[in-house]
Amino acid sequence: MKRVMRLFNSRWGRFVAAGTMAIMLGSVLSGCTVISDPKLLMKQPMMSMDKEKLYTIVQKEQPSESKLIRPKDLNNTSMIRVADLNGDGTREAIVFYETPNENVRIHGMLLEEQGDTWVKKLTFDVPGNSLQSFKLLDITDDGNPDIVLGVSVEAQKALMAYSYKGGALEQVMGGVPYNQFIIDDIQGNALDLNGDNESDFVIVTLNTSGFATTALYQFDEGSFKEVDRMQTDYTVKEIYSALGGQIAENKMGIVLDAELDDRSTFSQIIYVKDDKLINAFKSPDQTYRDDKILSSDVNNDDIIEFGLKETPKGWEHYVFDERMWFYTFYQWDGKDGKKFVSFQYRDDANSFHLNLKSDWYGKITIDTKSEKNKYIRFKMIDTDETVGEIKYFTLSQWEQEKGKSWKEITRNNEHIIASRGSQLDANPGLLENLSQTNRKEELNE
Repeated sequence: MKRVMRLFNSRWGRFVAAGTMAIMLGSVLSGCTVISDPKLLMKQPMMSMDKEKLYTIVQKEQPSESKLIRPKDLNNTSMIRVADLNGDGTREAIVFYETPNENVRIHGMLLEEQGDTWVKKLTFDVPGNSLQSFKLLDITDDGNPDIVLGVSVEAQKALMAYSYKGGALEQVMGGVPYNQFIIDDIQGNALDLNGDNESDFVIVTLNTSGFATTALYQFDEGSFKEVDRMQTDYTVKEIYSALGGQIAENKMGIVLDAELDDRSTFSQIIYVKDDKLINAFKSPDQTYRDDKILSSDVNNDDIIEFGLKETPKGWEHYVFDERMWFYTFYQWDGKDGKKFVSFQYRDDANSFHLNLKSDWYGKITIDTKSEKNKYIRFKMIDTDETVGEIKYFTLSQWEQEKGKSWKEITRNNEHIIASRGSQLDANPGLLENLSQTNRKEELNE
């Protein structure tokens, strides 16, 4: 508990404490995320006309020369969120706006639904220069969603949480420094890692020497207590992804994707046993690769897979940078090893991925006569049978070929990339580890 209080009494904690433990109407706070539990929404989801009405009211209530903003979390960028925050059957709406010319840049506004309109109930100042993330999850286990907010000043991030009760905002967690935090699973539900049917969450931090600390927290007797913590015995450059959920069949945990240096990465898989954090693998060697691969649920079975980069048969003696690769995905087997799930081909630019049949693993390879960014042939190892091809067409070449046997995967300003072969499962589009652009902006999800 003393370690927790030291975190809460840090520079961030002192800054946030200025907002007081109970923030009354017209005073200060912060927040924003989509509710995954439909019980927390006491009415039907908002229709487009309702959204437009709420948006109009928000614009009227926000100060002049302010700008509505979204959290930077690409997984959840909705501008306005709506939920019943205190369990009284009335929905509240939360929105953020920015005043760049003021000492406090970020502010939030909470409105309450009253009949066929919305009424502003309070405004709040948000510490920091950037709104990183906002989630609505019941982490205090009182049956109502709490406001969980990530903010940053320059390179430092801090996590805080508030509960909305009786028209006031109560601070339940101060500004805890983090590099990554995991507070929900991949379906968006509150996390329960130790199986006690109560919410918990994980905060990951990197110290100045590069050692990563993972700490497990749970709400108990009116405050968040640190249940356990563990530190790596090797240095890490960055934790670039963090997920919570099933890490094996009927086994909950977290998966951290980390950079060791500019090229090398690995995945750390952690679960909880008897309230102790435990590494699934004794060494990072089993998940080591020389590429930045995101862990995810690649086969939609609700279990998180981690990725590796493997050399197709026949390419072992080629210069490393000239090789073509298969990207393979595995699950932890719940014991000491890993279980193969699926594999795919990606080009060096990561402009597309091509899923290959799982039962082909170990049976097919890439023809060594293939040329990067020109033509790739997939073949059976034993029979040399062609099972699929990828070809890069110029725009003029494609005008002659489209509509024939080739199926477009993706395109850029110079090429159309296409595949053919009845056995291929082509999945067009950008990879999930690329920047997401042209995202559809919703007022509310």
